[in-house]
Amino acid sequence: MISPPQFTSMIMTIKHIALGPMILSFLLLGCGGGAVQTDAPTAAAQPESEEPVSLTDAKNFAELCAGNGVLFCDNFEGGINAAWRRDGGDVRIMSGAVKEGEGNSLLALYTHENASSSKLLYTFPNQDKVHVRYDVRYAVDYDNTGGSHGPILGGSMSPPWGMLGTAGQKPNGNDHFVLNHEPLEVVGSGGYFGFYAYFVNMSPDGHGDYWGNVFRSEHNPRPWVVPGQWHCVEYSLSLNTPGDATDGSARFWLDDVLHGDFTGFQWRILADLGINTFVLDSYNHFRNGARSVNTPNIVYYDNVIISTEPVGCLD
Repeated sequence: MISPPQFTSMIMTIKHIALGPMILSFLLLGCGGGAVQTDAPTAAAQPESEEPVSLTDAKNFAELCAGNGVLFCDNFEGGINAAWRRDGGDVRIMSGAVKEGEGNSLLALYTHENASSSKLLYTFPNQDKVHVRYDVRYAVDYDNTGGSHGPILGGSMSPPWGMLGTAGQKPNGNDHFVLNHEPLEVVGSGGYFGFYAYFVNMSPDGHGDYWGNVFRSEHNPRPWVVPGQWHCVEYSLSLNTPGDATDGSARFWLDDVLHGDFTGFQWRILADLGINTFVLDSYNHFRNGARSVNTPNIVYYDNVIISTEPVGCLD
């Protein structure tokens, strides 16, 4: 069982500028006004322990891929799997490995003045619960002071595009839902991982508008984003019982430590609305000015697994 120390959550809603429908136009996290509702999702109580516990007994990527419930695996050793849908941006395969003996290739997502969003999209049959795991490393000079976003797990009635370009739109339970896992605050200057989500019972901001709710871990130490260091990330989304039920949840682990266990979500009303899309994304708003193509922001990914069961980190 996972046993991190107890933490609390804070839900914030903040406004930003909505962009076009075919790009992932979300918002800068960790700033702006906040709103908390008593019926909004909350953090579940956690036992107090500092010891990380692996989610599985697998020792390497091949064994992780062979686990129960796995829907898709990619370690980018043969280039970009044809199952991914590409949507512009600046996506590259680079030499390297997360750990010795675990392949020789990585995925690098570049963002700059000519590509504010670089991403790969994968769709799969509707599921009620999904885990995604990946290894991620932010370049040492990565700069998200102008706003950034990361990978997205969610669903819509018309995947993959039905959940994209929906910033500022409160889901109605029969259209879409979105769960981002990404840095909150500035990477390298107090930035740490957390959630950003759109769901039926989300909280409005102080103006009555609906921009994504932010969920923060108060685990000590926080799930810091360390530039230049590989992190093993896993997060899960569990749908609520169709209808008015708020028994949906979202959880995330960093390097095999549970940092977020949030409950009380109403992700959907219709039973036909399921989890069916994952977007491996690096997005920058560049509100302070875009990086040039010669000095891009770079985020590296490797060892991506989508599963209906817990996966875990490389041993």
